[in-house]
Amino acid sequence: MKKLLVLLLALVFSFGLVACSNEPLANADKDYYATGQFNGWDTVETGKMVAIAKNDERVSSIKGELKGVEFLYLVEGTLPSADAGWGVNYIIDGVNTTLNGNLTVKVIRTTAGDSDARDWWAQSPESGEIMNLTPDTLFMPEFVETATTSVTEGEVTYTSGDHNSNPAAFEAGTYYIVFAEFEDGTRGLGLIPVEAE
Repeated sequence: MKKLLVLLLALVFSFGLVACSNEPLANADKDYYATGQFNGWDTVETGKMVAIAKNDERVSSIKGELKGVEFLYLVEGTLPSADAGWGVNYIIDGVNTTLNGNLTVKVIRTTAGDSDARDWWAQSPESGEIMNLTPDTLFMPEFVETATTSVTEGEVTYTSGDHNSNPAAFEAGTYYIVFAEFEDGTRGLGLIPVEAE
């Protein structure tokens, strides 16, 4: 009888874990919007992120990065290959690199239900440092007031970025834009390529 009770408790506990992992990790007080040159740098409806569960298949490739996640949001967005007419100049892995303005992406957090009541843009001094959840697809500037590395090549200055610089994708494409807030107060941003069907 004792073994049966232990088995039943284990089953109830495991079902509880599955149920919890299927629940969207929503922040009831806040809304999140992915933004950038691709959607006019605004809190537009097409950029509004939705809360998802930690075990959502769309974020399975970064499952290991989501330990301790408290709130988890996602939206599908396309960063176009067209020239925006401007770019960001970064030093990436020691290489002077210009990324087109259409590849830039940030997240705006607002009060729930009010797209104009903005807490911050991430990354910024107000949002705090944002971890890079997908370093293979996204460049995250340093979180410092002034870039620690700077190189001038002709008339262009390349830097390691600062806390107000725009994160940017390495390539144009359609991505799941993912934003996470963790239980320890840290935050993360990632771009997961949407596989062509």
